Amino acid sequence: MKIAEIFILVLSSILLFSGCCINGVSYDYSATTKCLVEPERAHYRGGLIVNPAFNYGTEGWSPFGGAVIQEGISETGNRFVMVENRTNSLDSLSQKVQLEKGNLYSFSAWIQISKGSENESEIVSVMFKTSEGTLIPGGEVVAKQGCWSLLKGGIVANFSSPVEILLECRNTRVDIWADSLSMQPFTPEQWRTHQEESINKVRKSRVSLQLTYANETALDGAIVSIKQTKPGFPFGCGINHKILNSTGYQDWFTSRFRFTSFTNEMKWYSTEKKQGEENYVVADAMVEFAQQNGIFIRGHNILWDNPKMQPDWVKDLPPDELRDATIQRVNSVVSRYAGQLIGWDVVNENLHFRFFEDNLGENASAVFYSMTYSLDPDTILFMNEYNTIEDSTDQDSSAVRYKKKLEEILGFPGNENVKAGIGLQGHFGSGQPNIAYMRCELDILGTMGLPIWLTEVDLHKSPDQAKYLEEILREGFSHPAVEGIIIFGGPEVSGFYNMTLAGEDFINTEVGDVVDKLIDEWTSGDLEIAGDDEGFSEVLLFHGDYVATVNHPRTNSSTTVNFTVTKDTTGRSILVQIDA
Repeated sequence: MKIAEIFILVLSSILLFSGCCINGVSYDYSATTKCLVEPERAHYRGGLIVNPAFNYGTEGWSPFGGAVIQEGISETGNRFVMVENRTNSLDSLSQKVQLEKGNLYSFSAWIQISKGSENESEIVSVMFKTSEGTLIPGGEVVAKQGCWSLLKGGIVANFSSPVEILLECRNTRVDIWADSLSMQPFTPEQWRTHQEESINKVRKSRVSLQLTYANETALDGAIVSIKQTKPGFPFGCGINHKILNSTGYQDWFTSRFRFTSFTNEMKWYSTEKKQGEENYVVADAMVEFAQQNGIFIRGHNILWDNPKMQPDWVKDLPPDELRDATIQRVNSVVSRYAGQLIGWDVVNENLHFRFFEDNLGENASAVFYSMTYSLDPDTILFMNEYNTIEDSTDQDSSAVRYKKKLEEILGFPGNENVKAGIGLQGHFGSGQPNIAYMRCELDILGTMGLPIWLTEVDLHKSPDQAKYLEEILREGFSHPAVEGIIIFGGPEVSGFYNMTLAGEDFINTEVGDVVDKLIDEWTSGDLEIAGDDEGFSEVLLFHGDYVATVNHPRTNSSTTVNFTVTKDTTGRSILVQIDA
């Protein structure tokens, strides 16, 4: 079978989360922010790579295109390779590695650029070239002059065949320096194991209950029943106006979710179809429904940078009138819902589109964040973008470019104290999701220290839709930088046709079963444990709110206590007393 006929999937590095490890090696995803005088050693001693640290000159490596490669030596004696004489973005060094069907391959390299960049930094990408000549991007890094930065990437394929590793930099005036390259295989089973290890580390805490009588004597032999009343991780689902007229839809939703985003009802083209005629009737009704049912709302969205997604009357406004109209829009919608939402998508998709920048100036997005912050300072303000985690070929929205744009917004005068968030839509195609590329992008964005939410997760229909959705959700839930997930799906009546979770009778589809399974799996459920002779009872619990009922079998006395488990709970004891 030809390689072009085989499904090829680009994935990213399997450098594990902070505290997790592969084959005993531990990695911190904050390494993506390091810029070192000398590079670190090659991960896994280079794995499949021949001469990963260039200790033997350029042995095992070949020039690609018109490039010239030669050995470099630092002042401390460290050896590396210099890629010179570049006239094409892909002119670089090259080495072939053999892939085996079913394995995941992590790639990493320490990269630096020579002088020649006006900005003193350039984006360098790893590309994987198949035997048929297909180039597949697999990750990138902002490489700088004078220090080494870590590039993480990788590939997985359902075939056995060689691929060629290349580096790409669009600025051909700079030389690429590389060192400590690595390509290491892992099995899908190892991947899943690492996800579970991460979940146990970042989503759970060990709780110690100290059981005593009021006179502080130990309550030995007591039975403790524990019930989780609220999950600590926000896992929600989008809704639309159809929920207002369907009690079945309402019951289906409220029995599962406590977090939501509206699909269209808060958008400008929904609330002001004609200039000056604002109508928030539907949006207000949906907010009221959510509040009555204890559901938290992400505001989606204030403005949209896509020129096609403006109200019709906005599209051809001259700049002065457009500026006035946007100021009115921001003031109107933000003031109306200030303090009632957990987040705002301020300028939607401003990596892919530039409607406001082209018409109002380069700082348009930053100004809108400043305005929103002044009106609603306690709400998280998100940049919300697609393809950052779901499509490695869309380099316009890569994590490196996302990070740069958000840093520019937050660096605008007056935005220093903005409570910012990272919104990643997660609209996946019908093929197998690139969950390792997804991890790489989350690693990069996680270094910003801001809350990351997957905001609109869905995927096109396919025979494996349920399986692929589970892979995406597990990857998101297991990543320590992700603080919430909103999926875009629902029962058939809702009209979420990409991802239908239940039929007309509200009986789950296979995809809906996956969602319910994970909701159940990611809560602690009802537990019953016994205290030891000294009155201590210890258990590992998911973060969230709990109620514990303690019964003593000899005295028939009992008490109930409420407590909350967070990442800070481990190492602390919760005191539970029963009157003697």
